[in-house]
Amino acid sequence: MNIVNSITARETGLKYFQNNDIALLRLKCYREDAYQGVSANVNAADYNPKPPIFACKFSSANQYSQVIALVNEDGKLALQDTTVKYESQEPLEGIQAHNNAIFDIAWMPQELKLITASGDLTACLWDVSSEMKQLQVFAGHTNSIKSAVFRNQDKAVFATGARDGAIMIWDIRASHSGQPKPDNLIFNAHEMKVSCGGKQRKLLSQSVKSCKSQSVTALAFQDDYTLFSCSAGDGLIKAWDLRKNYTIHKKEPIAKHTMNYGGKSNTYNGFTSLLICPSGITMYASCVDKKIYAYNLSSYNPNPIAEYHGHGSHNKMLTFFVKACLSPDGKYLASGSNNESGYIWHTRNPGKPLIRLSGHRDEVTCVAWCNSGETKIVTCSDDSCHRVWRVRPEEIDEDEKINIFGYAERYEQQSNLELECNQHLHTRYKNANPKLTIVQIAITDSPSKLGIADLSPENRGLMKCTSSNKRLLSSPHKDARGCSKRANLNIRATRELKFRPNCELVPSTSPASFSPTLDLPNFVVDGTAPHLSNSPKKFKENLNWLTEIRKRKNACKIITDNFISSKISKTPTRRIGRVRSTELRKMSKNSSCFMPAITNFYSNLSLEDGKATSLCTS
Repeated sequence: MNIVNSITARETGLKYFQNNDIALLRLKCYREDAYQGVSANVNAADYNPKPPIFACKFSSANQYSQVIALVNEDGKLALQDTTVKYESQEPLEGIQAHNNAIFDIAWMPQELKLITASGDLTACLWDVSSEMKQLQVFAGHTNSIKSAVFRNQDKAVFATGARDGAIMIWDIRASHSGQPKPDNLIFNAHEMKVSCGGKQRKLLSQSVKSCKSQSVTALAFQDDYTLFSCSAGDGLIKAWDLRKNYTIHKKEPIAKHTMNYGGKSNTYNGFTSLLICPSGITMYASCVDKKIYAYNLSSYNPNPIAEYHGHGSHNKMLTFFVKACLSPDGKYLASGSNNESGYIWHTRNPGKPLIRLSGHRDEVTCVAWCNSGETKIVTCSDDSCHRVWRVRPEEIDEDEKINIFGYAERYEQQSNLELECNQHLHTRYKNANPKLTIVQIAITDSPSKLGIADLSPENRGLMKCTSSNKRLLSSPHKDARGCSKRANLNIRATRELKFRPNCELVPSTSPASFSPTLDLPNFVVDGTAPHLSNSPKKFKENLNWLTEIRKRKNACKIITDNFISSKISKTPTRRIGRVRSTELRKMSKNSSCFMPAITNFYSNLSLEDGKATSLCTS
């Protein structure tokens, strides 16, 4: 991609600057950077001529940051200087560090020393400054050691986690009669609880132990006293306070904080690696369910705050050998996959990855990012090869393309947001005014893509419209060079346009009602800012709160009046004063003042021609 055109388009407002780094699109792996891994152990009982690489990491020393350490399944350790071009592409010759597979390595901060964690139940300290020399052996686990990590900026303290479910904290300076012993020990750090009784509980506990679900697969230090750990089956990430001595407690250990698995699977909830950003605020946990979850360490929120996916096949899960890494500045996240590619995300854009590194022929297990100097990424695969990716020129000659063994490409050539924008706009204008469909296509698309013969005679003259008319006909929300406008637009009716013989556009409405900003985005109506690509939807409530109050008041008044009228009609409490004064009092017949009522003499009163006629009743 051309950076000059991108910057020019951004300044003119036609495109927003994307967050992905342009240099990452120029990552390539040449023939001289494709290596055959580490040599095999010819004396092994089950000889494998091409053992896969299980771990690779760059050195943390400032002057030797380009040196990478690689370990394989046969227990061999090899070092490679990525700035030196090797004449032969044969496997690297290393030393036989262990008698079993080496699963993880950890560089000592600012030193040319490292720790190797092996399946022979030991962890070894090596000095690789001049010659690879073994300094100490740390034994104490009862099963294969899966992970090792040094404390931040500490050259003496490191931690190991194994399949036996134990976490051990070691100090290189401690001396225990010549036998190193852990200073702190956390037994059953990720033991799964089974809340069942009787035989069912025993069966479940046996199945849990058989599948090694309590295995500690990864460790990470947040600070000097906080250690994070994850396992293969309980779906939990625990934070341990190392100021507390867990060795003297006989009960099960209780973590300081616990973070939950963010997916929905009850089976594929194991984690393979833990990464903490340089600022110590965000932690990334790679899971076997083909997702990478991000957690907030400032609040210790038990639920993930973001998910990164798209680096796994649909028909199978990730293995525990697929791990991830962070760039030195923490802006990019790289991971292996089970579909023969490596992937890179921008940490601020969760979801699908930005770039895919294609070139391997089998599962990509581990990835390493150089800490300083030019951008260098190393990917290792089960095809027993590891490749060094460097930033190369954008334009390459035809002769040089033969030497390319791997290249970087965009994960998607056209984003789903842009496709949704274009599809929505065409649907909107087609539904609003079918007569303008042909005109819209003819003007927005190039004339070479559309035949003039396909247009009706009435619409052929529209091809001669001026640029101002084309601008009025085209959609104001559509951006042909980018998708900076949002996708979910509220469908508003498009005003009808009438065409004069000289191809001048005139609104059908009166001049007073016509407005040049009729079809522009409305922040009050739509609720989103048009200049932001990821503007959140703003739901505005109680916009007509005065009307709502008046309606509620009127409704209450009507209900009250109906209630009062119903009470008066059924059980009147008092009579009107005027009626009370004119009403005849009722007296008994035995009274001396009794007089017969006047209604006894007249039974009917009729009016005829305005005169009253009385009829005597008796």
